[in-house]
Amino acid sequence: MGATTETLKSRKQDVVRNAIWDAAVDLFAEKGFDETTVEEIAQAAGVSRRTFFRYFSSKNDLMGQGIVDYGTALSEAIRASPRSLAQIEMVHQTVLKVATGAADYPRLRKIMHVSETSPTAREAQMSRRAELEDRATESFAERCRKRSTKDPTARLLAGLTLAMLDVTFRLWLEREQDISETAEQVFQTLIGIVSAEQVKSAGVREAQTTGRS
Repeated sequence: MGATTETLKSRKQDVVRNAIWDAAVDLFAEKGFDETTVEEIAQAAGVSRRTFFRYFSSKNDLMGQGIVDYGTALSEAIRASPRSLAQIEMVHQTVLKVATGAADYPRLRKIMHVSETSPTAREAQMSRRAELEDRATESFAERCRKRSTKDPTARLLAGLTLAMLDVTFRLWLEREQDISETAEQVFQTLIGIVSAEQVKSAGVREAQTTGRS
């Protein structure tokens, strides 16, 4: 009985939190982040000002909540990757899964527009960036069976994944294109860069060896 009550309570909290978030995004996109007040957000969400502050400490905290949810989706995607995958393919599949999942949210373009046009909103998001990278690093360390998040492999994989997602979302915002197609293009571009650099490095080493002989 107790567990059921807690589950219902948690679901109700999620409904209220999501209602506040959705109302805020709509207002930010319509009026601007700085111009929108907490009172307006609460009214649009159908809650009291007091209820707003029960869930979020400020507008900045609310804007950062999107990064928290993003981090959860990212961690889940990384941990769901088959251990048989090569590390670069693990990054590839994670980017595809997170990008397509995020694109299903109907207000994603609004959120990105708000972040692009408001330095304050962007700063609020970026304040959680280190937390996002740490969560991704922990997930990669666990998936790659590394003993510590201090291992550079997990940190590099996390940074690469976030960079690819950033580019994917930015290009997707500019284009009328399926986001999975955009993500695939970003990945293939990365592979092309790496391959070209490998060929270039091999040529330099060969020239150096020839010069010594």
